[in-house]
Parts: sequence; C-alpha cells; structure tokens
Amino acid sequence: MGRIADGKRKRGRGTTDFASKNISKKQKKHLEEFGEIHPADDRKQDRTKYQKVEDEQEKKKLPKNKRQVQVEESDSSSDEESAYNQLLKSVHSGEQSSDSEIDNDESSGEDSEESEDDIEDAAEEDDDEEEGAEKDEDVEEKEDAEEDTDDEDEEQIDEEDDESESDEDEVAEEKQDNDESDPFCQHIEVDIPEAFVENLADKTKWTKSEKMIPHIGKCIVTQPADFSPVAAPVINDLSAAHVKESLMKNLKVTNSTCLENSSSEGPLTALQQPLFNIFNSYQDLLYTKADYTQWEEIRTTYCLHILNHVLKTRSKVITHNSKIKSKKDDIPDEYRDQGLTRPKVLVVLPFRNAAYQVVNTLCSLLADDKQSFVNNRKRFDKEFTTLEEESKRANRPDDFEAMFEGNIDDHFRVGIGIAKKSVKLYTEFYKADIILASPLGLRTIIGSEGEEKRDYDFLSSIEVLIFDQADTFLMQNWDHITHLMEHLHLQPKDAHGVDFSRVRMWTLNGWSKFYRQTLVFSSIVFPELNGLFNKHCHNYAGKISLKHHHNGGSICQIVTQLPQVFQKLRCDSYYQLADARFQFFIKKVLPQFTDSVMSHTMVFIPSYFDFVRIRNHFKRETINCGVISEYSSDKSVSRSRTQFFQGKIHFLLYTERFHFFRRYRIRGIKHLICYELPRYPHFYSEISNFLKDPRKRQNDSDLSCTVIYSKYDMHRLAGIVGTERASHMIKSDKNVHMFVTGENT
Repeated sequence: MGRIADGKRKRGRGTTDFASKNISKKQKKHLEEFGEIHPADDRKQDRTKYQKVEDEQEKKKLPKNKRQVQVEESDSSSDEESAYNQLLKSVHSGEQSSDSEIDNDESSGEDSEESEDDIEDAAEEDDDEEEGAEKDEDVEEKEDAEEDTDDEDEEQIDEEDDESESDEDEVAEEKQDNDESDPFCQHIEVDIPEAFVENLADKTKWTKSEKMIPHIGKCIVTQPADFSPVAAPVINDLSAAHVKESLMKNLKVTNSTCLENSSSEGPLTALQQPLFNIFNSYQDLLYTKADYTQWEEIRTTYCLHILNHVLKTRSKVITHNSKIKSKKDDIPDEYRDQGLTRPKVLVVLPFRNAAYQVVNTLCSLLADDKQSFVNNRKRFDKEFTTLEEESKRANRPDDFEAMFEGNIDDHFRVGIGIAKKSVKLYTEFYKADIILASPLGLRTIIGSEGEEKRDYDFLSSIEVLIFDQADTFLMQNWDHITHLMEHLHLQPKDAHGVDFSRVRMWTLNGWSKFYRQTLVFSSIVFPELNGLFNKHCHNYAGKISLKHHHNGGSICQIVTQLPQVFQKLRCDSYYQLADARFQFFIKKVLPQFTDSVMSHTMVFIPSYFDFVRIRNHFKRETINCGVISEYSSDKSVSRSRTQFFQGKIHFLLYTERFHFFRRYRIRGIKHLICYELPRYPHFYSEISNFLKDPRKRQNDSDLSCTVIYSKYDMHRLAGIVGTERASHMIKSDKNVHMFVTGENT
C-alpha cells in the first residue's frame, strides 16, 4: 500500500509512473510541455460528492433523535472516500515524476482513456448507491419514529401533567375558578359544620318536595332539613355556568349528532340543559328514563361535567404548587386541594362498547387542532372494539342492537389521566383522574375479605360517581354493585405518596361520602336501585329522583287477540314472598295447565333462583318440560326450541336473563304463564306477541296468558298496565283481574 500511495510500482525490469497509465494522450502531451495537467481536465477529474446544506430552521423542527442520526451520517460520509477520489490523489502525486517515466508509458495511453471512463461510471454508481442508502436510512428513521410515537407522546403528557410545574395559562384560569359563584367552589371548598354531619346519616331529618323540571318530568327533591346549600341557577349559558372555555369550543362538534334532531339553539339539547344544571349543582340524580334513544345525549352531558370538574381541580393544584414554592412557612389550609388518592371520578359501565363511546367523547371534548395527544390509543382501540365483525341478526329490536353492538365483554377497568390538552389511557389507578370500569372488573380487583391480593384504596377519594345503564347491572350481578358501595371512602392501607398537608380537611375527617356526587341512569325503576340511592347517597347538596307515571303501559303494545288473567298473590311479608309465590304456583296455577289440551305452555321466570326451584320440582314430579336459561348451551337451546315447537315437550321454562342477552323468538307458544312480572315492561309485550305466529294459522281463542303479581310488584305492574290501573289492582279486594288486548282494543 505504501508503494501505491507514492504513485510508483515495479513492472518487469524497470519502473513506470503509476499516474501516467491513468491519463490520456492529450493530458500526457500537456504534462510534457507545461509540467502539469491542463486546468480544464483537472477540474473535470477533481470530482467530489456534493455537500448537503441543511436549513437550520428546518433542522430545529426535527426531533432530537433524527438530528443526531443526520449528524452521524454526515460525519461518516465525510470519512468515506470513493475509489475515484483515491485515484485523483495518485494523479496529483504523479505530477512530480520525471519525464522519462512518462515516456516509458506512452504505449498504455489508449487503455487509460477507457479505464478513466470506467472509473467515472463506477464513481457515479457509488454516488447513486450512497444516495439510495441515505433514502433507505431516512425511511427507517421515519418508521422508527412512528413506532416511538406513543413513547414521545407519553413523555410530553407527563411533562404537561406534572403538577409541580407552574403554568401561566392555568394560573389565569384558576383566577376565574376562584369565583365564589362557581358551583365547584360552592360545593368542594365549603366546610360543612361538624354538628350538621351527624344529622346527614339520619334520613328522618331530610325533607322531600316535588318539583317539575322541564323536559325531565316530575321529580322528588330531597335535601337536609337544617342546611340549605346555594343551588346553582338554571342557566343556558355555559360560560355563566363556569365551564372551561376549551370544553365549550369543542362541545358543538362533539354534540353535533344530538343537535341534529333538536330544536335547541344552544350547544345543548332540550334534555341536556336541565341535566347539566343538576350535574353542575353537584346534586345526586336518579334518572330512570334513560332508554337507548337518550344514551348519547346523557353520555355527552356527564362527560362535559366530569372533564370540567377534573380540569378545575388540576388548575387549582398547579396554581397552588407555584405559590407554595415561594413560601418557606407552613402550608396554609387554603391550599388544601387534594384527596387521599388521586382518582376523582369513577364511571361504572356494563360493557366495553360503552366504555369505548365514553373515551371517544372525552377525547373529542379535549381535542385541539394545534396540539393534542391520546396516549395508548391503538391499544385501546384494539382491546375495546370488536375483533370480528358480526352480521346483524334479523328480527332483533332496536334496543337490543344498540346494547350489544360492538365489544360486549363485561370484564374491564381503565385508568385515564387528564391534562389540559391530552388524554392518557391505561394510567395506573393512583396516577389517574378518571376510572372506567365494569362491576366485574372492579370486583376482581377489590376482592373479598381474606384474599391476599386485593386493593380498594383508589376508591377512597371519589368525588363523582356515575352508574350508566344501571339496569344492565341487574342482568349481570347486582352483588358487585353493593360490594363496590361498601368499599367506597374507606381509610387507605397505604399512603400512596400523598402529601397530607395538601389533603382537604373534610377528607381527613372521613366526610367524603357527604361530598360525593352520585349520578345514576337507568331505563327502568327497580327496588335494588332505589335502595342504593337511598342507602348509599348522602350528598349534603341534596338529591333528585325522577317520579315515574306510566299512562298506558306496555300492554298497549300487544297486537295479539289475547285474554290476560292477573292473579293476585297475598303475602304479608316481603321475606316470605318467594315461598308464598312458589306454593301459589304449584297449587293453584300449575294444575290448570297439566292437561294435554294445555300443551305448548311456556313459563316465564325472571329470577334464576326461582327457575332452579321450579325445574327441580318438575323433575321430581316427572313433568315433561324443556329448559332455556342464560347458562344453557347453544345446542341445548336449539333442541328445546325445536321440541317445544313440535309439541314433544309440554312445558318450556324460560328465564328473563336469557331473553335479555339473546332475544330469541320462541315459536309454538299457546299458553303463557308469567311466574313473576318481568323487570323490563316491554318484555311482557314482546313475549305476548310471540303467541301470534305469522307463519302458522291458529285460532286466537286457544291462546291464554296468566300473570302472578303481589302488592310488592307495584313498579313492574305500573310499567305493564299503567300507573292508575296498577294502583287500583293493588288496592282492590279482588284477586283476579282480566285484560283483553288485540288490534281493535
């Protein structure tokens, strides 16, 4: 290599200039005359790669990792030398050689021209390969950057959500939040008297009054007798209601679907306006007319409320952090702005599809054209949407399609961190502001007494509790709801990094349940729901519950010419009702349908415990029957339906929960027995219409329906026959009431 660098090497007996072999005859002649290569030829041969000049401003816009990669590429490219550049060095070194050496190589001049062209072509190919490699590296960098987007977003969210840093915008907004007319300040920052707290647990010291709320209906308002909180005024201007400006900007777009069918001129519909006024006053609400047509309106309204609540809390914490830095003394009580744990909002939902809609609404309300982040969105979409698209089954009601559209898994829980312009999904519970979970998902993490791995400390400082589609919880397992309520606001086992100097005094005193706002939405009224609202809701701001009045009931939706006999079961105690009903059924009702003439009889049973009891009785008495319940396999269901339609089995035991989750049409029914009134009033009309089979000619006079009810079934009976008729049937001395429905009734 040393000899090649000097431009000389040995050939045969003598020495020959290495450079002279790689120049043309014209160049040789000019070299002999003037002692150097012609300047024009020199510029042509002095060919180097162009240096890429980058705009500094554009370079600053790039992420740090990309800038570093480009600097490393430029350094590495400057060190690499092509074969053509090495050849030029050897040519310049050959200029100092003697003329005799040049003359000795005249015979090789013609070959040098061809070699020069080959070298130039090779150099051009090298340049093309290098440019292609640079493009490939750029593509790889882009792919890597896309893969690391979630990590970068997470870092940016963490930086933005760092409450230890002061933000001038947050400080300015906090000044607005300190307005004494803000319902948030009136409720959260008010310390109720200690003597008054003792009276809150005594329900006899609460007063009740009726109030007509537009677009909602007649409501019952319950408030403490000795304390009258300042109620939020009924206003339609969200800015006067102290809603964050960023939320108001995006509300019109988020709520556009609801506003299409509304005559309201404001950002909220006619139903949303009174609902938000109740939410914003921090009163508890039991709304039992939330059918599937109102789900989107209700969801958008409570998402607006909880985001407004979380952002105001965040704004105060950040502002107080900045003020505390400048103080060396003890922290005053006015800076107490936190709970024992960070989660402030808990939204309980039945299925993943409902949680997916809530997250979409939250992200839409926080969306910003300039800069907004949703961390872990790809993972969330993957886990909360349907993996396999299922075709919609025919002959399914609209409420069924709305309930079971999408992912209907009922075991999930997600923590959500909220910043000013970002949403961070799958946040650890003790770093989250909002928790979305199903009853089963909460039950598995709360656990039971005696279990080693259980955690419920994150429920200690919940300020807003929402039950959406609460009637569905009854079809799942209501025990999970009662178990959840028993573990709210308990003393945490661990500190979880809390600064006790910043914890509110009413939280330290164990009064969190008196400040918690509970919002319950259901499509029906049932005793378990009323018990939850009366027993576990102690909000000192008061609570509002909707008073139902059914005009006609679902019996008006029956098109079959069907005589319906309602038989009253008399029982003095609710605890004896199950036994009394069973004895009434097997002694007075069942004997009327055991004859072969009364075949094709279906027994509708709402409770699974009653279903098991009746099934065991039929087995003991060797009564020919088929069974369909929520635990039956598809094969068993198909066999029972076929045998019942063909008349091979006399009775068919059918549960309400199976009808809720599957909504099959049962053919071949001639006689219907309602062991107990269904919880959903429209189920009664649906099943009654099954008796009229459009595919089969039959005599309507052979059809019958028998219903067993008691004085404890007032809510269910009112939903079926109407409030006025139900009241008359409960108070009447008669034990049998008959209705005949049909097309002309």
